[in-house]
Amino acid sequence: RASSRKRRRLGRGSLRRWGALVAVAATLFGHAAFVGVGKPSWPSMLSRCAKERSSTSWAEMFEWVKGTGMDTSDIQVEVAPVDDLARGELGLITKAPLVPGDILAWAPTALLLSKDKALNLWGAVIQDLSERLALALLLIHERYVEAEASKWHTYMGSLPEFNGDVSGPSFLWEDEELDMLQGSDCYGASVGMFNTMVDEFSLLNATVFAEHPESFPADIFTFDSFTWAVATVASRAYGDDAEGTYLSIAPLVDFLNHKAGSLQLTRFGNGIVAYAHKHYDVGEQVWVSYGGKSNAEILSQYGFVDIDNAQEAVYLRMGEHLLIEEPFAEKKLELIGELLDEGIDPATSIYKLTRRPRDWEAMLLPTLRILSLSLEDGEPASARDLVPQQHPRLEGAAFARLKDAIARRTAEYPATLKEDRATLAAGGLSERNALALELRISEQELLELTADYAGQQVALVRGS
Repeated sequence: RASSRKRRRLGRGSLRRWGALVAVAATLFGHAAFVGVGKPSWPSMLSRCAKERSSTSWAEMFEWVKGTGMDTSDIQVEVAPVDDLARGELGLITKAPLVPGDILAWAPTALLLSKDKALNLWGAVIQDLSERLALALLLIHERYVEAEASKWHTYMGSLPEFNGDVSGPSFLWEDEELDMLQGSDCYGASVGMFNTMVDEFSLLNATVFAEHPESFPADIFTFDSFTWAVATVASRAYGDDAEGTYLSIAPLVDFLNHKAGSLQLTRFGNGIVAYAHKHYDVGEQVWVSYGGKSNAEILSQYGFVDIDNAQEAVYLRMGEHLLIEEPFAEKKLELIGELLDEGIDPATSIYKLTRRPRDWEAMLLPTLRILSLSLEDGEPASARDLVPQQHPRLEGAAFARLKDAIARRTAEYPATLKEDRATLAAGGLSERNALALELRISEQELLELTADYAGQQVALVRGS
């Protein structure tokens, strides 16, 4: 059994260049590409598939949930097609008015899919696998090996196939679709996730699958089934922290879509629950928060873009956007190193820009002041000397340097913000191409906003 997929190479730059989100890819196991997804009739196909999945699965799934012995008296929602985030998606819609604190959905521990369930099935064979890998293998077993005999058979029928029924996370995209992400850190992250997927599958082939063929039949544990499972884990699993501790898939709860400002899921002694954060009228979609994620992270993992994302972020990289120049080039690196956590190389450090300057100024402004030092300023004894606000000339130089760094970062996109807006408005795009443009627009709007802010600060300090 061999993988039919080869590792991808980045079209531009290097993995270091895209390191800001490739680092994210390293922590999100199991991101891959499913080659051959049809595109020509996507808009109509996605809508049709969503309606078919919801109409045929909701009644059955709700009966299944009740049949497990779960108390459903507090659940006043149903699954329905929604187009708020991306075509083909399903969400939870209210059947009765809800107030803050009401239960939106919950799943008891007995219904959760997790590594614990995989350990009950395979024991020590999968003991050393990550929770993400173990959960992916469990999904394949329940869907394809147990099939109709599986406890989760009804639930499995409600999941997307990632064969055109939903747009899917960007690590599923084909090469020409990924090219639309050029300029965004999502591009490098998606390629890194795909390569991680290929490497993990190859390692499983050489170890667990080869050593236990009776438990992992070659005709079932294929690259394609593994890709489906990995995409399902990436887009539906819930962990207790950013590292994905005690990763679980919670049937029914996992139909909740993301909106910033909503409450995150809560794990309690007997399962996982989602609570309402506001009043909902009948027929409204209910939401949870997936955490503070940029659109590049959201698209690479979940397959949609939040055009009003208050957590949007873009990264500046030392040596590419932020330039280290004479005088005092070596001293400047040394001073920047004092500001960073231990083990981070100042020559390749990465800085996050967000919508609110107060979120990044404390870290980035001292760095910009250091980079802007001139012979007139001399060499400071410590980086701490440049943490407070400096004299107007150095402050103005620091913000001007930020504007220059943003201009270099913006130049990496294949089209301008104005051109991308016009292309998106003209229509006629595939779902994935439209999502890529929405991402590029969101990121470029953040860069433009930050450049305007830097320009205002330059004028302000020089005027003073």
